Amino acid sequence: MADHSPEAGSAPQRPAGRRRHPAARPTDDDMLDAASAVFSEAGFHAATMDVLAARARSTKPTLYAHFGSKEDLFGKCADLAADTLASALFEAYAAAADLPLEQQVRAGVASFFDYADVHPGRFRLLFGAHATGSAAEARQRLMSAATREITRRIRYFTKRHGRGAWGTSAELCASFVVGLVVEGARYTLVADSLDPASAAEFTTQFAVAALRHIDPHLADALDARE
Repeated sequence: MADHSPEAGSAPQRPAGRRRHPAARPTDDDMLDAASAVFSEAGFHAATMDVLAARARSTKPTLYAHFGSKEDLFGKCADLAADTLASALFEAYAAAADLPLEQQVRAGVASFFDYADVHPGRFRLLFGAHATGSAAEARQRLMSAATREITRRIRYFTKRHGRGAWGTSAELCASFVVGLVVEGARYTLVADSLDPASAAEFTTQFAVAALRHIDPHLADALDARE
């Protein structure tokens, strides 16, 4: 009877059709997300290229080839975070443009809180303790754009409801709203006991109550000093 067993010392045959596939290579956005997390945790100076490459499941040569120097990588992380958050915010603003005040505020607040929840590394890069240099500049561009848009909406609301066309007072209110939302989202991100959706709704109602109950005479007095 013929012996069909493998010869001694021969390698076992791998079953056909079961080739091993290498792990999927991270995309540029994957690597930027990983780098954002490292930068937000350690700061720019303490984040080494070795650590950045390891977190990105990549290599230092790959990071250099895709993004340039560490300074360039940091800048690209900051720009990605600011640009994608701005896109989410302004899409929410546009979708709610014809809705009542409370729903407009809710749309913007929810978009901001959602972004912090889904992209914590990007959010912390812009608004965390290590937000310096390119991150601070990107954050300022974002907050300035959001403040201008909210100022425009506050002026439209006050004029439509017979409170006059607010000037500096509208800008001040808008800066309050932006600061409230940033701090609310930042606090929610570090407080594990808070549900982001509930915290966003709480922030919405707080902001709307403040906007509705401002004494218009105070706004007039403030604007009279312009």
